[in-house]
Amino acid sequence: MPSAARLARRLEDWYRACSRDLPWRRHADPYAIWVSEVMLQQTRVQTVRPYYLRWMARFPDVGALASAPEDAVLRLWEGLGYYSRARRLHAGARVVLARHGGELPRTAAGLLELPGVGPYTAGAVASLAFGERVAAVDGNVVRVVARLRGIDATGAALAAAVHTVASALVRAARAPDALNQALMELGATLCTPRGPRCGECPARSGCVARASGRTAELPRPAARPAPILVHAVAALARRGSRVLVGRLGADAPRWAGLWTFPTAEVRPNEAPATAVERAALACGARVAGVRRVASLEHTVTRHRVTLDAFECRPVGCTGRAAPPWVTRRWVPSAALGELALPAPHRRLARAALRGDGGGALTRG
Repeated sequence: MPSAARLARRLEDWYRACSRDLPWRRHADPYAIWVSEVMLQQTRVQTVRPYYLRWMARFPDVGALASAPEDAVLRLWEGLGYYSRARRLHAGARVVLARHGGELPRTAAGLLELPGVGPYTAGAVASLAFGERVAAVDGNVVRVVARLRGIDATGAALAAAVHTVASALVRAARAPDALNQALMELGATLCTPRGPRCGECPARSGCVARASGRTAELPRPAARPAPILVHAVAALARRGSRVLVGRLGADAPRWAGLWTFPTAEVRPNEAPATAVERAALACGARVAGVRRVASLEHTVTRHRVTLDAFECRPVGCTGRAAPPWVTRRWVPSAALGELALPAPHRRLARAALRGDGGGALTRG
């Protein structure tokens, strides 16, 4: 097994020769690196690339992001999912501007004090932007290191063992940024979950999993909880050319801060039409003439949601919106594109813009 210094050198040399050309790798701007690392959490590179470019064009620095309204931030994030990342990035920018004069802290310890910044993001930004010798351990790094060293563990034991190895490598590296990037790049391109291309790997000669024929077994997967099936309804309430939407409060279980059509989960033994009326009522409107026009499916973390859309007509107003909504609006259909909506409701909005009330949507 090669020493940490020798392995680090191999990885760094491979990275410099073979790494992908990605827009956030073309400079060492700490803010840009921070944005890219947050976007890349649980999201594929090919998905992130256009979002990153649009984001940097609209919010090129901490000051631009900090001064932007939340609606604009969420609208630009729309489609990336896990919207809490955008809200925390926005909050973090405001803290950086207020407490640090617009300059990100230069250490992982300092970065950890920002809203939403965890050990991985702190390590990545500190090493990539400022050269701090600190590990940045994401899912790719866990897989690479577990295979390289043959770490047969799960959960906290796996995380601790991987962090120890990664920290030793970054301390032995010539450039901590290149070493951390190399581990992440190796996991993303060669040391993949299935079908790793071991013959092209710069660390193949010292890989324990390859030598023992265990690349398919390591790292051992953690037990995955069963999915939660949810049946929900959305009310497409129309008043002339306007439709009813509500903005979710900060305490909403999902999509906090976004606009949605009035939505509710169908309770046991409850008729879907009754759930539609309940959803509209919470958003400040009484409705009638409920008619199912569409259905779609989507996934939110462990939840597999079937969302049925129902057209209905308003027959009264109750005043203010109630939780989970903090406000409501009757919005012209043509203006729905200006609001930040989660992806399933964006699909309903596009259908509403076509004037078909969602009838073009089908289950699937």
